Amino acid sequence: MKKLKIFTSKIKWIEAFGDYVRVVTEEDSNLVLSTMKSFENDLSKEKFVRVHKSYIINIDKVERFNSKYAEIGMTKIPLSRHKKEDLVRALSFS
Repeated sequence: MKKLKIFTSKIKWIEAFGDYVRVVTEEDSNLVLSTMKSFENDLSKEKFVRVHKSYIINIDKVERFNSKYAEIGMTKIPLSRHKKEDLVRALSFS
């Protein structure tokens, strides 16, 4: 098993991938055997918001968003209807 050090400031988003979680950083992405819940509990609530059952995003990386998507670079991350308010609240405090 390989240990990997990832700085949270470099994380763009985290995506559910079956029994794994894909951590996308500024440099690359890595699959980690973990759960979204585990990541959600370990990450800073001020910087990371769960915006969909399959996505946690770093609010510092969000370039724009609308009622359906948050955009990080060229990637559109879907927003669930129930989680959109959490993103708006988090962005207004950042």
